[in-house]
Amino acid sequence: MPLPFSKRELLMQTLDLTGLNRLLRLVGAWNGLLVLNYHRIGEPDGSLFDWDLWSASGADFDGQVRFLARNFDLIGLNDLDDVLTRPQRGSRHVLITFDDGYRDNFDLAYPILKSHGALAAFFLTSGFLDRPRITWWDEIAWMVRSSKKSCLGENPCVGPLSFDEPTRQQAIKKLLRTYKQLPGESTDSFIEILAEATGSGRCPNSEASTMWMTRDMVREMHSGGMTFGAHTVNHPVLSSLTAEEQDLEICESRLRIEQEICQEVTAFSYPVGSKDAFNQDTRHCLTRHGIRWAFSFYGGFWRPGQLDAYDLPRVAMESDVTSPALRSVAALPQLFAD
Repeated sequence: MPLPFSKRELLMQTLDLTGLNRLLRLVGAWNGLLVLNYHRIGEPDGSLFDWDLWSASGADFDGQVRFLARNFDLIGLNDLDDVLTRPQRGSRHVLITFDDGYRDNFDLAYPILKSHGALAAFFLTSGFLDRPRITWWDEIAWMVRSSKKSCLGENPCVGPLSFDEPTRQQAIKKLLRTYKQLPGESTDSFIEILAEATGSGRCPNSEASTMWMTRDMVREMHSGGMTFGAHTVNHPVLSSLTAEEQDLEICESRLRIEQEICQEVTAFSYPVGSKDAFNQDTRHCLTRHGIRWAFSFYGGFWRPGQLDAYDLPRVAMESDVTSPALRSVAALPQLFAD
């Protein structure tokens, strides 16, 4: 049971200030694999897109990687077989992962990782490599922040919604939650309805021209030791699709990334990654296309004896994760990783 936020933060601060976090790391209070997940590195700086995608500033990420590299065994996707199927007593591994394939992963995260001799795994939405475009989450944020209206009126898909000023962040979060619950065949019409309701229209795809990593960047990172997995072609919520649609998203994404890195892709991360974002059809598709490991995104860490290869837990790294919080998660993931 996760601790309430205020008590959780207080305990993290106390463990850090008293030195107990360091002691717990030294004695090894856990055994297994802790997976941390990032999206973007940098700062939104008033961006019209989804601010929640920025996981850490460059300086914060540098400090986090330095701490992790000094205190834990940082692994890549190629190490998963040994770590998960032949675990060593007392071993504590950490895997740094990134989802989607934003360009700041190459511009900012990659140089920082290299400077600390650290590995990481990057799960790419393969469609963005070939046709850079605005994602549904960034477009929803863009439409709300670009709108000259103060609210949305009654609407069968959206309903009445006031825009919290000045950031409108809570309104964006509510609309994103609505989108994630829609069946796959309704998502395009929802975006169109929202474009009209906000008065903003659709976000120009020219905004995406420098948003994503290129194929050359992926190849350079792979040559530099970084590892890669698949994250679908178009980033849908897989459970909202038919089995055939899921099969296409998983198969085409895997094959496209293999073309770039000239290496078999056996790992996958679920878009959105919540417990209801994938289903039994998803698992069958993963098996059919040679995926051995799949990562969710709702907290937790892996302990020996509890392996579900298609539901490997990850901890969200977000901009409000403080240094004491990271040190506490790394010292006691059984308490703080959920």
